[in-house]
Amino acid sequence: MVEFAELKGFGMNMLTISFVATMIFTVLQAIAFIKQNQRILKTKSGQSVSFSFYSFFGFSALAVSVFGLTNKSLALSINGLLGILSLMIVINLLRFKKITNKEKIIGLFSVLALPTMIFSPNRDIVFLILGLIIGVTLGIQIFEIWKNKSSGSYHPSQVFVSISSCSFWLIYSIIVNIWAMQITNSLFLFLWIALLLSYLKFKNKEV
Repeated sequence: MVEFAELKGFGMNMLTISFVATMIFTVLQAIAFIKQNQRILKTKSGQSVSFSFYSFFGFSALAVSVFGLTNKSLALSINGLLGILSLMIVINLLRFKKITNKEKIIGLFSVLALPTMIFSPNRDIVFLILGLIIGVTLGIQIFEIWKNKSSGSYHPSQVFVSISSCSFWLIYSIIVNIWAMQITNSLFLFLWIALLLSYLKFKNKEV
């Protein structure tokens, strides 16, 4: 049985506090994913919602669960299950949005994230690479809003939650000393703030 660091060091300390905080934000992120999915279903539109981001995030998040088990991190193991909700969004984007061939290729490529993490001898490097690619796809999400000059069917709850969540994950990664996570969450924090500013700029031009 995996001896998770959070359970071994449970008590009134920064590890426990950051663990509890990240679990709260995992729940809030789950709610944000559900809201995004509901908006797509309600509007029957995937305008300004990036297929590339959600497909790659979905499989990469599941890979993070494997990474969490390797690093004895209960927080990461649980947080990675958000990939299931992300893939539900992908399914509905396939139903209601015209997906380009380039996006389909990215979607197929993203499937490799999970087996790569499972079979790689250096999971820290795989985690870093997946994080950097997610950063690129998050940049694509920002680009979609600017390209359409509309927030479209994008739901803002995920932006607000993710900015706060990334801040706590960054603190958590410093405490448990996972260097790859420190790099990726610093990048994510910057990109989510950029996405928030993009959403605010075009929020009055929704479908």
